[in-house]
Amino acid sequence: QRRMLMVDAEFTVAEGPHVRRKFWQMFTVSGGKVDEHGVSIGWKISKGSFRAMIDSALGLDPHDMSEAAKSKRILRGLADLSGITFVAKIKVEPSDDPRYGDSNKLDRVVLPSEPEWRKVMDGEVLAPSPSTRARPKAASPAAPAWGQPAASPPASAAPAWSRPAQPGTAPATAATAAPAATPAPSGPAWLNT
Repeated sequence: QRRMLMVDAEFTVAEGPHVRRKFWQMFTVSGGKVDEHGVSIGWKISKGSFRAMIDSALGLDPHDMSEAAKSKRILRGLADLSGITFVAKIKVEPSDDPRYGDSNKLDRVVLPSEPEWRKVMDGEVLAPSPSTRARPKAASPAAPAWGQPAASPPASAAPAWSRPAQPGTAPATAATAAPAATPAPSGPAWLNT
């Protein structure tokens, strides 16, 4: 298994009833599971979160692929995210260990294309609302294998590798224009690609 490199990010609530409260979250930079191209899946998720933070902070439409918007999204390094102020939804994550309390985590970044973003930017206080994401089910302790009767697999179940792949949806296409000559990004290629 590949070593993982992670960034431990500290967030501070800037406005509202919980102003100046802090919470921490880890983001994968490299390592862990990789996709079919050898790119860290965790890094792809982290990079998507960082891009959403930039879009929220700068009021950029996430579907805007113009050269001006792309140039605003270029980072010289992860340190460029220090001090960024963006709109986010925070969730309370229950602790797996009874020795520790629940913790606050970044549920998602609120983008300018969402109605909540405009309300927050206009200074409106929003009531807490439950997340629309599915909550992971709490794991129940498994009974020991020696205490369970042996189960035989169903006769009709085919192994996963023999089933046909489910067709995915076609990738969304953005309106394309003739690309203008642009200078190479000043940041590292792994960060801005």
